Amino acid sequence: MKIKLLICLSVISLCFAPIKSPKLKIKSPFRKLFVGAKTIDCSGDGKGKCMMVKNSPEKNWEYFYDQIEGFKHEQGYEYQLLVEIVDVPEGLEDGTFFKYVLKRVISKTAMESNKIASSTVVAKPAPPASKSRATEWVLTDFIYKNNGLEAKDFEATLTMDFAQKKVFGQGPCNKYFGTLRDLDRNRVRFENIGSTKAACQLSDKEKAFFELLPLTRNFVIEGDRMYVYHGSELLLAFRRR
Repeated sequence: MKIKLLICLSVISLCFAPIKSPKLKIKSPFRKLFVGAKTIDCSGDGKGKCMMVKNSPEKNWEYFYDQIEGFKHEQGYEYQLLVEIVDVPEGLEDGTFFKYVLKRVISKTAMESNKIASSTVVAKPAPPASKSRATEWVLTDFIYKNNGLEAKDFEATLTMDFAQKKVFGQGPCNKYFGTLRDLDRNRVRFENIGSTKAACQLSDKEKAFFELLPLTRNFVIEGDRMYVYHGSELLLAFRRR
């Protein structure tokens, strides 16, 4: 009987392994920007118009002297954008060595003329996300070796079950599951995460995905999108199943 029990335990250890919290520091190139409904006269290398931006709803608007590749601002609309800061080793004409590239327009909202944001307006914080039901989210973007990548060649999912205090889903190769610690104001921790251990050709992407999960500290849900952060660093982006 003891021999059979030892054999069973050995088999289980081959099929399941805990995911350790990484000690590496993630530097995310993703940024979420709020863009004001009108451009403002600004000074820099000559006179021109600047967009007004901020990186969270409660902050004041600031001048944005750069351009966002792939984005065209339309007067009278406020935007929420997911952008990526891309290194440009050879440098740009203005002497900078990075550029902003549009990844996705999260939202575009028409503003009434008397409510168009100015540099002194403070927006109201977004309402807290609903935790009433477990929703499955599909990965769209993630950090890999401090670069932003789209999840194109595989499907990975995340489900947060607040009622059962569980987190689980499908990685690029393996299923995973763990404990969900629910804190206030959309702050969470994913703990005691383990996964099955089937081999596959996407092991490098899976390793990156599993290293990011324990770094989760807070999340924001906007429409059919969810963004997972470590402090102000955007780690993972999902769409609702």
